[in-house]
Amino acid sequence: MLYLLIAAVCGALFSIIFKVCQRRGIDTMQAILFNYVTGILVAWIPLFAKQLSGGPAVVNPFAQSWIGLALLQGFFFMSGFIVMAQSTRHCGVALTTVAARASLIIPVILSWILLAGPAPQWIPVTLVIAALVIIAFGRGSDTASKKKTEGKAYMLFFFVFLFYGIADFSLKAVQNTVSLQCGNDSALVSRQLTALTGTIFLMAALLSLLVILCRPKSQRSPWSWRSAVAGALLGLANLGCTTCILRSLTILPAGTFFPLYNIGIVILGTLAGILLFKEKIRPLQFLGLAIAIVAIILFFR
Repeated sequence: MLYLLIAAVCGALFSIIFKVCQRRGIDTMQAILFNYVTGILVAWIPLFAKQLSGGPAVVNPFAQSWIGLALLQGFFFMSGFIVMAQSTRHCGVALTTVAARASLIIPVILSWILLAGPAPQWIPVTLVIAALVIIAFGRGSDTASKKKTEGKAYMLFFFVFLFYGIADFSLKAVQNTVSLQCGNDSALVSRQLTALTGTIFLMAALLSLLVILCRPKSQRSPWSWRSAVAGALLGLANLGCTTCILRSLTILPAGTFFPLYNIGIVILGTLAGILLFKEKIRPLQFLGLAIAIVAIILFFR
């Protein structure tokens, strides 16, 4: 349960850090890049240090069966962070967090279809979809100028839901691959999962750098130490979240872990949005939030 708690706290920090970046004018793409650089250093340096001190050899990721999934996971990690940063700007911390966490229906359904997991509970699945619709369309618009941004907000809300759902499922799929490959050797599983995390972050870092270099000059910002600090904090949260998810999934089934993990993040993210950033949530959106929490609880039952 400790891994589960740490994963939930770290997951809630994502949108909070992005909101701080927005308010302080920090380049989010630079922060995303530094986030993955931090993750790479923290993941790989201990492995090489242990090898140099006579410990086991560092796992070569390119010789593993999970390398393809790890590279694909890096793409979803990077893409998910980009859409979360934009959604936090347009939809706020609380609602973006709900979209990201309600995506639990994707790994639950895909685990059932592709990994022979237990059949999903269709009532909570339906409630999650209803909650997302209510939250998204409960935004409302006070002026004509605001209505012009609604389409973009809906799209970002949907992509946060989609990318995070696929990312969570791919984590489950790759963890399943590692467990089957290593059997009951817990030490080998631990080394494999650490190497896997570092490989995912390496791929995401390369893609983030490519996005920055391909931006028009008018959209580029000077490299800033503030971006590095924000990225380091984001990276530590990201590494903690990813590591604890992978460890938890070796103990808890996906159908138990993801509901508890997501409800924790929904509650923490909503409280942060309201208390720290003074976000206003409309009554209809509160209804959608309540439905989402009930759905997540039903998943656990």
